[in-house]
Amino acid sequence: MTQARFIQLTLNPCGVLFIAIGSLFLAQCNSIDNAAQYQLRSDTYKFRQPACHYTKMYVKIEGDTAFVMPIDKNGVATEPVQLGTDEMFLKQTLDIDVMIIPFKFRPITDGVPRQLSTDFNGNLYLGYRVDRFRIHMKKTPAGWDKQLMHRAVTVGAFGGIGSSPIKATTTNNKTTDDYNGLTLSRGLAVMFGVNNLTVGVGVGWDYLTDRDKHIWVYQNKAWFGLTLSLNLN
Repeated sequence: MTQARFIQLTLNPCGVLFIAIGSLFLAQCNSIDNAAQYQLRSDTYKFRQPACHYTKMYVKIEGDTAFVMPIDKNGVATEPVQLGTDEMFLKQTLDIDVMIIPFKFRPITDGVPRQLSTDFNGNLYLGYRVDRFRIHMKKTPAGWDKQLMHRAVTVGAFGGIGSSPIKATTTNNKTTDDYNGLTLSRGLAVMFGVNNLTVGVGVGWDYLTDRDKHIWVYQNKAWFGLTLSLNLN
């Protein structure tokens, strides 16, 4: 008969770790700070410790404590939690972000020199995201100190609206007007996240929506830019 295990990890304000072990049910409890509570929510994760494989676990957040329980029907598939052993949680999700592009780099086009634009834009991003939470255990003279680190990577597509200057230079001198035209944007991005902020690079194409769309030199021409996004889910 397989014996289940119970392990509790709690961190006081001084960073001292206390462990209590029982023998009826397996659960690993880690105190988490406010940032961790915001990111590490009650849900199913892939969990592992060094030298172990990722195992499907259910994490339940109660106050400042995270209970981690195996949900594999075959029983416990991970090694007992050891003092001083790191723990990792992996989450794969659909990513929905509000995204802006602080600047766009446009290559030489129809004789117009390279351009670096900072015009208004707003986009909705949809992609595939992998979040990794790592609880790093470090021994100090005062006891065991626990550090929570979060990293993420996401790949996906975006679309939105923006503005771009329309003038003689950007239309091969085919208009004398000088105004900001409304554009529709679409593109692809790869981003890396820390907590809820995600930064990356993207490639996109702009479509001018007004009468000068046929003479605008950047119509549906590729640009490259820095992306910043805020996760919505």
